[in-house]
Amino acid sequence: MGLMGFGRTTDSDAEHGAPPAVPGDDPSAGDASKVNKFRRHLHAWWEGYYLDDPNAAEHAPPPEKPVTEEEKKNDKWSAERIKVAELIWGDGFTFPGGADHVLRMVKPMTLTSAKSMLDIGCGLGGATRAIAKTFGTWVIGMEASPALAAAGMRYSEAGGLAKRAPIQHFDPATVELPGKKFDAICLRNIFSSIPDKRRLLVQAERALKPTGSILLSDFALSKQGAKSEALATWSAAEDHPPQPCTLDDFKQNFESLKLDTRVAEDMTAEFRGIVVQGWANLASILQGKSVDPGEATALAKEIKLWQLRLAALDSGDLRVVRLFALKRSGGPKA
Repeated sequence: MGLMGFGRTTDSDAEHGAPPAVPGDDPSAGDASKVNKFRRHLHAWWEGYYLDDPNAAEHAPPPEKPVTEEEKKNDKWSAERIKVAELIWGDGFTFPGGADHVLRMVKPMTLTSAKSMLDIGCGLGGATRAIAKTFGTWVIGMEASPALAAAGMRYSEAGGLAKRAPIQHFDPATVELPGKKFDAICLRNIFSSIPDKRRLLVQAERALKPTGSILLSDFALSKQGAKSEALATWSAAEDHPPQPCTLDDFKQNFESLKLDTRVAEDMTAEFRGIVVQGWANLASILQGKSVDPGEATALAKEIKLWQLRLAALDSGDLRVVRLFALKRSGGPKA
């Protein structure tokens, strides 16, 4: 279907996501340079950015690391699992906390269209796009799962946000972030799965502009040495063996990096409520409907995984924490 006021696209154009035809597209009808300039600007708008916007080049994402065969092999996110996760948590989300929840969490970051943000652990990029659309912020999403990153970028392209909210695959253990590039950095559900948490935090602090803000939410242990049966059973069921630290560990690392912590809290009760509500919504959605065998298998696995996560949370040994901090001037301590 053509865009109102801009002519009509062909069936082939619509099928391949091409921008709409431009009136006066024949150079012989007028000034060819003006027509071609208009075409370039319309194409840019269609792709989610503006050629005259001086921020477009500044906020371009860094080069994306190629996905290795080993990473593809170890990726647990099948198409069926992605579909099931979106049924539970909403379109563009594979983890509890939809757009409204994320927008409330980032409110202290005072995001605007003049600011840039890095969203690490973005999944399918549902939050990344919500932030870009709500505040006009330039947001780069980074995701460790190749399947989620690829699907998330397709969503951004389909929504006209390929430039303002691109989604990239990255390796949290080796990523090198550009210095002093972002006004805000969000790190979600990424640290519990990596052994060298300090390295990623150092990279994030380095990538923040002076007085920039950082938001972190993740699983954490209630105390060092926690080892309940529920915790061990949950750990064995995760895609990759989790290695959570404590809230105090995060706070100490923030302080050593000269991050001024304003919020450091246990948000387990809030998180648990979101999880329970998500599953209740799914039960309502699926009532009287059937799913194909592949999706049924994925759903059964997801149900089991979340039962174990909730049991670990209810044991008191596993918590969900949130930290918000500002970057101080002067850089981290040696």
